[in-house]
Parts: sequence; C-alpha cells; structure tokens
Amino acid sequence: MTQPAPQASAALSEPRRLLWAVNHRTLLPAEVPILRSLGWEVFIPKIVPDHDPGFRSSAISYDYDPFLRLPEATLRVLNHHDFHERTWSATVEEILNKYFSVFITHFTYYTMPLSEAARKFRGLIVARAFGREHPRTYAEFAEDGPRKNLLAELAPVGDRLVFAQGYDNLAEIEPPVLRQSARTITVPLPDAFYRHADTWRGGGANAVFLCPAIRSVGYYRSIYERIKRDFGDLPHIIFGRQVETIDDSAVLPYLTDEDLLSVYATAPVFIYPHTEPRHVHYSPLEAMIVGTPTLYLRDTLLGMLTGYADLPGACQDIAEMHAKASRLLQGDLALAEAIRATQGRVLDTFAPDLARRQWASVLPDTAALDAAAS
Repeated sequence: MTQPAPQASAALSEPRRLLWAVNHRTLLPAEVPILRSLGWEVFIPKIVPDHDPGFRSSAISYDYDPFLRLPEATLRVLNHHDFHERTWSATVEEILNKYFSVFITHFTYYTMPLSEAARKFRGLIVARAFGREHPRTYAEFAEDGPRKNLLAELAPVGDRLVFAQGYDNLAEIEPPVLRQSARTITVPLPDAFYRHADTWRGGGANAVFLCPAIRSVGYYRSIYERIKRDFGDLPHIIFGRQVETIDDSAVLPYLTDEDLLSVYATAPVFIYPHTEPRHVHYSPLEAMIVGTPTLYLRDTLLGMLTGYADLPGACQDIAEMHAKASRLLQGDLALAEAIRATQGRVLDTFAPDLARRQWASVLPDTAALDAAAS
C-alpha cells in the first residue's frame, strides 16, 4: 500500500481540534462524523438554551469527549461553560486559543458565541446558517439579539470568517460582511434517515402535511390556515410538535420516530406547500428517502436546488399541487412512481459526500491532508 509523504504523515499526526457550537439534534449525527472523518477532534458544548421553545431542536453529546486529547481539567472547564449565553472568561479564552483552531457556531438569535469568537478567538470562525423565513435575514439577529454590534465586530475578522450557508442563495440578501465571507456547505442528512430508504408501500387514505407549533397567531398558524383553505377538501392529516392543544381532528398528537416513519410509508402523498425561497424542513426530505411521493412548489428552495427542473413532484402552483395530490389519493400509481423515481435529484443536494468535500475546502489545510491520507 502506498504510504503518504513524510510531511503529510507528520501533519496528520498533529491534533486538529474544533468546537462545534451548533448543537442541533438532527445535524449533530450527520455533520460531526464528517468533521471527524476529516481528521478533526470535535468538542460539543454541553449547555444549551433549552428553556427557550424556539431552541426545541437543540442537543448535546458526550460521545466525542473521549477522543479529545485535552487535559481533564481543561475539558471540565469547557463542559461547564455556557457558550450560548455567557461571555468567555479569561480561562475559557486562553483554552480556546491554545487548543482550538476552528470555532463553528449556529447563527441564531443567540449571538453571544459568534460575538465572543469575533472579539477573542484567533482562529477560523465559521457561522453556520440554514436559512430563515422570507424576508428575514441573519443580519436581523444582530439587531434583535443581545449583541447589537455583532456585524461591526465581525468586520475586522476578515478572511478568518466563513458564513457557512447551507444553500447558495442565503448570502445574497445579507450585508457585505456576511456576503463576502460566504461559502456553501450543504446540510447533510444523517445515516438514520437512510435506514428506512425505499420502505414506502402506500395504501393509506390521507394526504400528509407538516405544520408544527400551530397557535392562534404566528408563522405556522398562517401555514395551517393555507393548508385548510387550499387542501381542506382532501382527506388529510397534519403532524408536527404542538405547544398547545389544537381543536382539529386532522392534527395528530405527538409522534415517535417510528410512528412518523409508518405515516410516511403508507401515505399516498406528502404535500409540502411551503413557499420559502431560503428554508426547507427536514420532513419532506425524510419522506423522499422513505419513498413517499412528495409534492413541492417549483419556485421555492427545493426547486432552486434542482435548477428549477420540471420534475414530476415539482408543482407550478397550488392548483397543480392540488390536482396531482387528488390523483395520488385516487391511486394513480404511474404518477406516484414517476415522482418517486426522480426524488433523488433533490436528495443529492444534501448528500454527506458533498458536505464532506465542501468542509474539506473550508477547514484550514484539510483538503490537502485529506487527499494525502486517502
């Protein structure tokens, strides 16, 4: 077997360490293994703002701590620090600059980690962004969050800042400091999604919709009302985590992962009528992996990712979506199979291999070292 060049071997033996303050439940098992496969040790913060319902997708993990070549006392300090809501002490600042060369954080209303890194960290700062509801921007987090000087703090960081957008079009509506530092790193899907690939069997009687957090007012309430207005005449069910009881028999109670997979496997159609140009939920992607015929609007993010291709599941408007959904509910297997056969075009844009190549091109020295090791 060919051995790597001596200089590559030496470099690969040195600890490369990053902090991943993204703390997202679904992304964690997908992205962190990619970073580790590229030769990076990963620290995940252990304190998250789980008091906030808006942070309901947060997660922590101790699984990667044993692989961190850090002094025990140092790791203990990091595990007890709240990176999302507290400033860095002098000790935390010293630890991060001594032992870490990359700081990755989720760009959210909780701007403390990004602000602290901009002011105190000397390595690469990666702000992970997955899209906001139109017309919201990430710059608004700086205006609304606890660190209102964030954009000014980021400007001097220069080329040590990466606005790691999940999709190519996020930065185009952002201010120059984010737009000029933008690099696209797709949102990889976890292996767990693929364990149920192609298990669709159909046979159900209801169209399936996603709509969490239905309240009397708000973003999802308007989506719920549009579902009822545009598709209420079709037999349907609606899933998604609710924060209060909804007086609608079509709204399902909380589903376990297995329950939801069963819904996907039998559904004649998953209808995703969301209109967002820069945001998409995991649910339609998970349904596509299962093999559920999934309908979406062509002039949205899912359409953009496929180059606005005229795929069978892509719909020009709500009228076409309703018509296709009706056919699928009536048992049109030819349409179902045409949709199922082309959904891979969408899923390819979320492939872990793509994310791995993109991360390798962003992390310092990683592309060359990864090539030398392979």
